[in-house]
Amino acid sequence: MTPARSARSSPGTARALDRPTDGDYLRPMKTSWLASAVLAAAALAWSQSQPPAPPPPPAAPRVPPPAVEGTERMIDVGGRRLHCAVYGSGGPTVVLVSGFGAPQSYWNPVLAGLAEAATVVTHDRAGYGRSERGDLPVHGRQAADDLHVLLGKLGVPKPYLVVGHSYGGRIALLFAAAYPADTAGLVLEEASHPDLPDAQLAALTGEDREKLAAMIAPYRTTPPDPRTEVDYMATTVEQVRRSGPLPRVPFVVITAASRGLGLPPVFSPEGQAKLADAAMAMQKKLADLIPGGEHILVEGVGHNVHVDKPEAVVAPVLAMAARIRAEAAK
Repeated sequence: MTPARSARSSPGTARALDRPTDGDYLRPMKTSWLASAVLAAAALAWSQSQPPAPPPPPAAPRVPPPAVEGTERMIDVGGRRLHCAVYGSGGPTVVLVSGFGAPQSYWNPVLAGLAEAATVVTHDRAGYGRSERGDLPVHGRQAADDLHVLLGKLGVPKPYLVVGHSYGGRIALLFAAAYPADTAGLVLEEASHPDLPDAQLAALTGEDREKLAAMIAPYRTTPPDPRTEVDYMATTVEQVRRSGPLPRVPFVVITAASRGLGLPPVFSPEGQAKLADAAMAMQKKLADLIPGGEHILVEGVGHNVHVDKPEAVVAPVLAMAARIRAEAAK
């Protein structure tokens, strides 16, 4: 295992890195929910004949402190400073991109395993954790651009192996499309294909379809004065659709085998089965975005695979990193 290094921030300041607290999870922009939570809350609103509203943040799973220490920095990406941390050494650099509302400490369970064989970078997006919100938008393409500037200023080894969890998967796709020469590989963990809502709507009929349409309607348009990543959800989805071709790089999609199950009981049993089938079919379609993409199903986990079973994420990422190094050595 990589020996622990002293955590450092700006010169003359030292402290432990990213010890997670409840405040870490609940502070950022009140957007800490997963797609299933959106469905559940909106479904409840439907059942009560009320307009669907964004749910409160769910209790985030506890994660341990990182088992390896790293160097933290604040990086000015132009208009705002973002907090980041670097672990390990060597290339390719593994870049971890969090989902909605999750601080970089959410990746703690996989840091030691990844840092044994590569440089690893985590960061808090604008408005999350200790990163500044600034006045720029917080849609997916801006997040990808911010990340590219941050990595360049850090000076970590290129190219980058980008790992995106949930909403972070959309940012990873936008990053790869915008910066193909700097992208060596992509891993999407429990991310969603941009066409998932349409596929699920198409799978349903009657009252089930009406319920789902009402549930997702608030997230299919951008409000007049968007401020949060959720406000920009429709914008980000459209950006992914229009982002152009992805680079021909190693590509892995990691999916919980339970994906699409456990939906709120407002749908008929037949409707729930169709929604689950559509969700899994779209995961396979997601893996097809790059020729040769691999789809990995993980049993016994929920949406947060890297928390529930860290080795299920560490192993394919390290295998991809080794493949990238081997190709570079030819």
